[in-house]
Amino acid sequence: MSEESARSAMVAYGARLWQRGLVSGTSGNVSVKLDGGDLLVTPSGRSLGTLGVDDIVRVGGDGTPRDAARRPTSELPLHLAAYRVRADVRCVVHTHPTFCVVWSVRGRSFPQETVGARETLGPVAWTPYRANGSQELAEACAEAFAKNFDVVLMERHGLSAISEDLERAFDLTDQAEDAARVAYFASLSWSTE
Repeated sequence: MSEESARSAMVAYGARLWQRGLVSGTSGNVSVKLDGGDLLVTPSGRSLGTLGVDDIVRVGGDGTPRDAARRPTSELPLHLAAYRVRADVRCVVHTHPTFCVVWSVRGRSFPQETVGARETLGPVAWTPYRANGSQELAEACAEAFAKNFDVVLMERHGLSAISEDLERAFDLTDQAEDAARVAYFASLSWSTE
């Protein structure tokens, strides 16, 4: 994928994440790995729902911005760690979907009771709380990604999905939120029986 195409795709998927309610405010971030090792990442402090192609920040493989005036997402360590441990990964989508976060606040992952969750989502890793943007969080997620998990739920934080393309990472994120929503409402009905 060319840089121009990757920037356009990131803007389009940022808007889709926003429209589906998988991010709110200025939460969430997306990255794409370019041929040659550089990354395109969403900027710090910006809504994914309103990005333009020129807002995307290009960084080197070590995370150094190619333009020192640009500020990449504060979750850049998580993105760098994912690419470091999984050569097959070309994109990272990190979000704060409401029902996934509800389960993470409860101290565990959501049950995967739906057909979509069992057949499409696959296993979801769980990581205990680490400060957002920290190297500790990045390493906890990298450990799960290295074990071939493509989705990680982070306690009191959110969800990260990795893939070879943005469509798959978006689908994993959307499917995780759907499974978490169904599990939440199912747990309410069970508690009244």
